[in-house]
Amino acid sequence: MGALLEWRNLEIRLPGKEAAPPIVCGLNLQLQRGECVALTGPSGCGKTTACLAPFGLLHQPMETSGVARFAGYPAASGSAQTGSNRVAFVLQEPANNFAPHLNIISQITDLNNNISYSRALNWCVELGIDNAQRLLRRYPNQCSGGELQRLALVAALVQEPALLVADEPTAALDAASRDPWCRLVRRCCERGLAVLLVTHDPVVLAAVADRQVPVGAAPTLDAEPPPDAMEGALAGPDALLAVHLERAVGAGAPALAEGGGLRLDAGQTLCVTGPSGAGKSSLLRLVLGLPSPWRGEVVWRGQLLRPWPHASRERIAGVMGAVLQDARGCLTPRRAILDTVSASFRRSGQPWRVSRQRAAEELAVLGVPADCWQRTPAELSVGQAQRVALAQALATALASALGPMVGPMVGPVVGPAPTQKLSGEPVLLVLDEPTSAQDRGHRHLVIDRLRRAQLQHGAALLVATHDPDLMSALGGQRVPLLSAGTPAKA
Repeated sequence: MGALLEWRNLEIRLPGKEAAPPIVCGLNLQLQRGECVALTGPSGCGKTTACLAPFGLLHQPMETSGVARFAGYPAASGSAQTGSNRVAFVLQEPANNFAPHLNIISQITDLNNNISYSRALNWCVELGIDNAQRLLRRYPNQCSGGELQRLALVAALVQEPALLVADEPTAALDAASRDPWCRLVRRCCERGLAVLLVTHDPVVLAAVADRQVPVGAAPTLDAEPPPDAMEGALAGPDALLAVHLERAVGAGAPALAEGGGLRLDAGQTLCVTGPSGAGKSSLLRLVLGLPSPWRGEVVWRGQLLRPWPHASRERIAGVMGAVLQDARGCLTPRRAILDTVSASFRRSGQPWRVSRQRAAEELAVLGVPADCWQRTPAELSVGQAQRVALAQALATALASALGPMVGPMVGPVVGPAPTQKLSGEPVLLVLDEPTSAQDRGHRHLVIDRLRRAQLQHGAALLVATHDPDLMSALGGQRVPLLSAGTPAKA
């Protein structure tokens, strides 16, 4: 029996860019029914493009050469997906798996009129989704990224596909949520489902993948920063940020313990942890003044901050940078990324030429290739978009503090921490899963840059993450959330 999915010398490039290197070059793959094959490689190497372009699912047309066949037909043709030969997709950005104007269960049942509500509910329970009955009736914007990723798997399986294409499908999941996801997918493979998987997670690779196909080459990095480089990090006597939590609102949201709150000083890190759906992103949105089910007071250096568009937010906008879970949503859609980062430097009064130089340096330090700098966010991989969003956040928060360069921007962080920040006002970086789409090499670049921001500028970091490497490297206090809106004692 021939392969269900076959690529031979697959090459994908942007139209009209014959002189530029192809995005994907010389990729070969054969995927049989019941088999799981994982595409691996560094962020930005073309894994997502390789998954979507042969099926004609990218936002812009691509020039594809070589062989890309599904069920014996060209993958993009209508003849390929007929009868029992269906392809279902779990896209990398959780919200892109659902239409925003319909509730989840409506979209799941629309995909297969024969699917019963009880069957979808059973899959949700098997995936460890709490309060599945209530969650299925929610709209996508009422769900966390991790909840949407697991619901996207349910929506894919109800189509009874022959092939499941899953792009970083566990990036927003904690370990407790990831394990049942792996078990369900592995069991579906045993029943004949073919799976094309993209992931950086070695645990998922070991649990699900039968073999791996590398795409691209790993980046060359400097030595990994020593684990104790943050000892003696800055901590002023007065809190930069204090959050006095009252309660979470919404159906089924439990009340907070009396006196719940957060405190963050200059140069310190606060890692918000907990299972998917516990409210980590909602808590960060409260701090940023964005709509959130959390309620409470946010105080910056003794000043009460009201939600946007209150003037108190405008006054501190230049010292608070953010990377949200949807990294592309942080960027201007139709502006080249170099211009986007440059604009953040320009807002602090930096000259145009200096702003462009600073932006280029920041992007290079975070491993964003120079040939991507004139692209728009939609033309980047999710991992690249995350790092560009971080570059923009750093530019927003640190631009007024930069002045002349203080030491190199590359190389491991070594030596003792300074006794006071080197320049500028205290700043805050609010980061929601900033390494979820990064391979190991680029994760080290992100971590090193964040630690340098702390050491050189006293940046305070408020981070929501499942990444144990990130938490270990940044140190600081951890605030676990046990369920929606309920913080545990650290």
